[in-house]
Amino acid sequence: MDAGAPKTAVLANGHAGGAHLDHTPIPTDLTQVLQALQAIYDPASNNDTRRHATQYLEEAKRHPEAPSHGRTLALDRSQPAQLRHYGLTMLEYSIRYNWEEFSPEQAGALRSYVVELAQHITEEDPLYLRNKVAQLWTEVAKRSWGAEWMNMDQLLVEMWQTSLHHQAVVLYVLETLSEEVFNREDATAGLRGSDLGRACVEIFTPAAVLAEHLPTRDKSLDVRYGDEGWLKRLCDNLAWCLSQDYQHQEAVRLCAVKTMAALRASMTWVIPKAIAAVQVIEHVCKALGVPVVELQLAAVEVLQAIYSRHHLHDDEFVELVCPMFTPGSVSLLREVYSWTLSDMDVRDLNEQKYTLCKKLSELANSLALFIEQKPQHIPEGSDLPGIFQLLFDICRNPSLVVSIPVLHCWTKLLRSRIVRDSSVVTSMVGGLLETCCARLIRYEVFPEDSDDVTILFLNEDIDTIPERHAFLGNYRRFCADVIDVLVRRTPVEAMEHILSQATSTFQNLYSDQPAFQPQNFTKHSPPVLRVDAQVTIIDAALKGYLKWLSTHGAEPQEDERKRSAMEDSFEQWSRQLLQAHFEDPEIAKKVIQLMSTFSTKALAERPAFALNFLEYMLTIRLADNPSYTQYSDAVKDLERICSLEMQKLAMKFADEFMKVYDSLERKINEVIADPTADERQRMAYSAFLFIIIHRCTKLDRETQESRMRQMLNQVKEAWRNDEFTKAISSFQSFCGVVGMERLPDFLSLNNFRGVQDWTEQPLDSNGQALQASIVESSQRLPLRLTKTLLAASTEKLRDGSPAYEIAAALWAEAIPVMLPNLLQLVSHAQAFNDIDSNWSYLPPELQQVIRRVLTDRFWQAGISTESRDDFFARVSGSKSTYEGFASTIRGTIRQIRESSYYILYSLTRFKGSFYGLVDLPGPLSQALFGHAHALTAHHLSVLLTVSTHLIEGCPSQLRPQFLPAMIEGLFRELNRKISTEWDEVSRQIADSGGNDNLTDEMKTESILRQLTYSSVSLVAVLLDSRQEFARQDEYSKKEGPPMCEFILNAPEVLEPILLFCNSCIRVRDTRSVVTMVRVLRTLLPHFKEKSPIRDYFCHDILKNAITSLHEPYFVDCQKDLASLIAGIIHLDEEIPRSIILSLPGMGDPYRIDRRLSKLRGASRSDDRIQRSIVLDLLSSVRGVSIHEQGKIERPKAKKKTAFQEQYMNVDEQQATIVRGTSPELAGVSDMFGGA
Repeated sequence: MDAGAPKTAVLANGHAGGAHLDHTPIPTDLTQVLQALQAIYDPASNNDTRRHATQYLEEAKRHPEAPSHGRTLALDRSQPAQLRHYGLTMLEYSIRYNWEEFSPEQAGALRSYVVELAQHITEEDPLYLRNKVAQLWTEVAKRSWGAEWMNMDQLLVEMWQTSLHHQAVVLYVLETLSEEVFNREDATAGLRGSDLGRACVEIFTPAAVLAEHLPTRDKSLDVRYGDEGWLKRLCDNLAWCLSQDYQHQEAVRLCAVKTMAALRASMTWVIPKAIAAVQVIEHVCKALGVPVVELQLAAVEVLQAIYSRHHLHDDEFVELVCPMFTPGSVSLLREVYSWTLSDMDVRDLNEQKYTLCKKLSELANSLALFIEQKPQHIPEGSDLPGIFQLLFDICRNPSLVVSIPVLHCWTKLLRSRIVRDSSVVTSMVGGLLETCCARLIRYEVFPEDSDDVTILFLNEDIDTIPERHAFLGNYRRFCADVIDVLVRRTPVEAMEHILSQATSTFQNLYSDQPAFQPQNFTKHSPPVLRVDAQVTIIDAALKGYLKWLSTHGAEPQEDERKRSAMEDSFEQWSRQLLQAHFEDPEIAKKVIQLMSTFSTKALAERPAFALNFLEYMLTIRLADNPSYTQYSDAVKDLERICSLEMQKLAMKFADEFMKVYDSLERKINEVIADPTADERQRMAYSAFLFIIIHRCTKLDRETQESRMRQMLNQVKEAWRNDEFTKAISSFQSFCGVVGMERLPDFLSLNNFRGVQDWTEQPLDSNGQALQASIVESSQRLPLRLTKTLLAASTEKLRDGSPAYEIAAALWAEAIPVMLPNLLQLVSHAQAFNDIDSNWSYLPPELQQVIRRVLTDRFWQAGISTESRDDFFARVSGSKSTYEGFASTIRGTIRQIRESSYYILYSLTRFKGSFYGLVDLPGPLSQALFGHAHALTAHHLSVLLTVSTHLIEGCPSQLRPQFLPAMIEGLFRELNRKISTEWDEVSRQIADSGGNDNLTDEMKTESILRQLTYSSVSLVAVLLDSRQEFARQDEYSKKEGPPMCEFILNAPEVLEPILLFCNSCIRVRDTRSVVTMVRVLRTLLPHFKEKSPIRDYFCHDILKNAITSLHEPYFVDCQKDLASLIAGIIHLDEEIPRSIILSLPGMGDPYRIDRRLSKLRGASRSDDRIQRSIVLDLLSSVRGVSIHEQGKIERPKAKKKTAFQEQYMNVDEQQATIVRGTSPELAGVSDMFGGA
């Protein structure tokens, strides 16, 4: 049928008796359409009137005569524009929802309406009307072009030759078809993907190119008109636009931009030979060279689409990429880049030129990566020096967002020997090193109102603090990578430059400001930031140096001479630095960490320096001053760092330290005897001596065991103490052990209930005495000693090494003694939060005070309104207030809980001695999960972490004994907590209209997201063997069959996990849902046989998947949800069919069976066609096309390119509060009634 001939016949909306989407009566006449539209737009209309009018208009689209009425309204220029637009939506409804119900004649008539409308548009028609007509054309094309509609290309060419506004319709159609057939996940196009794809290739590609390069293609598809093809027409049209007065004629300028948009959409899929044949690159470069930013932006996007293609063959690389390396092209790129900088002022930015600058950087990245991949294919005469100069200039751009794509590609380019050794790059090494060193400063701690240009650009480019932190972390990583590579290339010269620069920094720390004073201490003072940057630079340089060491060997004598000279240089520099005295504890801490890196890595063969460094740490003493809280905390942190670094030295130099063990022991005993040393320090120093004995290879085994057992006996005796066992036998007696037996009385007597702001209420002397007593009581528990010696026994030890075997044998004696009381402590520390179980005897108002005491104060990046440092200063400053007292209570209990977790985690290193205890699984599960429901999401995350280690560490032969109780308990509590918390979040969002307490809600939701995603990630590891083996650590090896094999064969273990999985399909966290759905899809092949688990998939999981698919929130999960639904439908013939038939608007068995048959007949390996059939099958639920929901209220964030997203990606998703603004899909969650 010739779709170009107008039809006047009345078109019924579907065949007689066609299925309607629900049972609401359809209007019998359409005379009230105009009145209804006027009622909607009339400001005087009330909400009821508007609602009735909207309902009427929606029903009118279902009228049998709607398509012909729609056509008449749309063609009638005497009608108001909004009425004509409504006419187009009537046609759209018929095309989208009833197309398959039409006879061939009816479909042909509807197609002819759309063609007629397109042919009759005028310049006076509003743009939104013209675009709507073009959209309808595309919708019809997706359904019938290349099947019933064969002359579409001819119609497009005829319109192309008519006028600029007809060209605009054609350009819209060409761009949209390219996008929806190839680039987007469009369900309708997906149903005919291969047919539409072949048709697009046919009409875009010049006939000569097809004949030469695709001679064996199917030539029966008779859809093209003329030999040119659209690529050639588009390039010719662009050339015509550029020959006109585009600067003053907006229509011509717009036509050029739209022409390039159509080109851009086709560049990702059109055959490379066609791009070269019609000289797309040359045409687009001409547009890049004109001084009109809109055209330049469009041109860069076309080029970026070409150079984002992967896997170009060598000849395609020469034809498509190398033209950009000619002197003319390189000169053009450099000129345009320079032009974007000509008037760049961050305080008065030209937004378009700045965007062009960013896009040029992304294009430069793509081009540079081709140089790295195929340097040998770049022809003579190419201007590579010019390209490298452009990359060098962009890298130094004051905007880090402009700089980062090119900085990233330098990390790759410098790894290519051909690039690295070229004379032009050699000349840039100094400048690159200087830029990267200068930019390793921590910009995220600069004040918001800083006038530093880099900060001003960051404020302009990045909206949220988490994104800024992620971005700056990536930027620093790339700078460090460049330093690493440059040091590897020229270690002697680069290290000499870096260390002399560091010396200068250390010598001039206070040259521009007053000397350090404890009362002025801040963690991020300018001197601290300068030292931090230098330490980061040297750390990166040492990584490069160590890589150079590991690979040298071509000239062994020369390399050895260099190594020895460099070690001399490192040692001399380090000794000089150790002679300096740093009064700022933060700087002293960073220096010690740097010296530790030198000693244990770069100077690992020089024990004399290690001993000097050890002596330095033992003697460094900064006077503490408790009246300056932040300074005092930093001094304590310095002491902690010293003891940790001493332990690292002991692990590395145990044999050398053993030679001077007696004098070390004397010195350590002096420090331990010092009354000012706290208990933590004493234990850390004891652990230092323990490590020397344990890791020494020169002691005989008997002496070693004897001395270690002597130390470990303290642990055993502390845990087996009868008095201690009795003291923690009940919850009440446990409270006595930690000094809290009088807690309710104290809270009541001091009227905590009556005080609104606890931070403002000072604690009296009795309160402070009780506070001190609680801290002291908790420190008498054997937790810290056990933790410290366990860490000393296991850290950086490989399973099976002699030191590991000794530790395992000694701890095997202690484990059965420790565990009963350790599990009691865990249980009581969790039960402390369980108000209903342990505090229910108190009056309700006092129970409320206990709840408040147990409520953590926490700070969260991107959500909290104060800075991190301000938060810690506020917490630290409120120690002697009611809030400080509450903090001591919950902090003490949390410390007990988390120290116990750490001990359990450490014991997993001893495999059989821990997991092999027959009576362990039940009591362990009860202790960990019996009161877990009372923990907050934040605390449950910590429990999840230790549970993950306990589960993953279980030896394969002990899984049947150990895992069932653990997995059942964990997933029972995760399901309970995550489901109820998400329900509560949804309730709060629905209830709260204003911004009341928004920050707290966002914190809660953010933590819940993190807990949810961590839980989902554990499921992925347990049920996917690829992920399990990817997570093995370097010190312990997993052996035996994968975990998933055991779980899938143990229904009692799998069931609680699947119950949790099903709940997670409904949580409002896209990342978690996508991960969970992918895991569920991988499980489907295991349940082909009839079983209760298969029925659970086909019934419960299918229901939740369909429910989520229909909610606008889950629009970004649609592809995955649709694939899961398709997989479940393949499992069973009957259950999924009955579920789908029960859905509202899905009561037509004939239609359902046809779609299900199509799904089962389609290729299982073609994910896109499977998804598309499912989306089409379910599109009628509630009358809202599922794949249309992407157009419902997307968040309006600052638009970022794929490059920018890549560099600002935040691992932990930030919570976003959506407040009751989702469109009502009446009862989507109740679609399944009470089933």
